[in-house]
Amino acid sequence: MSYSIARVSQAVVAGLTLSLAATAVSADALESTFSYRIVETDAAGVEALVERSSVKPGEIIHYQLRHENKTDGEMAGLVIAAPVPEGVSITLGSEQSSIPAVFEVQAEMDPENEGLEWSSLPAVRIFVDADGALAEEPLPESDIVAVRWSLSEALEAGEAALNTYRVRVN
Repeated sequence: MSYSIARVSQAVVAGLTLSLAATAVSADALESTFSYRIVETDAAGVEALVERSSVKPGEIIHYQLRHENKTDGEMAGLVIAAPVPEGVSITLGSEQSSIPAVFEVQAEMDPENEGLEWSSLPAVRIFVDADGALAEEPLPESDIVAVRWSLSEALEAGEAALNTYRVRVN
């Protein structure tokens, strides 16, 4: 069985969000582009990022988010968020940012607080064990529904931030 990569990736494009803390900017101040490639590994373990229109269960998709500051001044407090689409699971450890940033994941982590919460890594979730007591365990990658980077440095005029992450097709 294979899936249309366009269908999986449309969910990422639809869910991209950006925010600038306490900064008023025009709509064309930040140019954003989204791209994806399929990770193929040869017999020697060398990876290649290739364009394909379909994926199969177990394959890895490499997402890239690029945001360019089109203003004459710096942009501070930039937060870049993207969803982890249904049908895939994040591959933790694959996330990168060209600008120092705090990386966080979003999931339901506490049964006593309904709804999604953000956490830096390593993320844990609380669950009710067999005895009815609350316990902690590492947050499963399959439970993560979104990711975000809070840039620690300003995005200078004319510069671009590059953020990447990978997901495995379920």
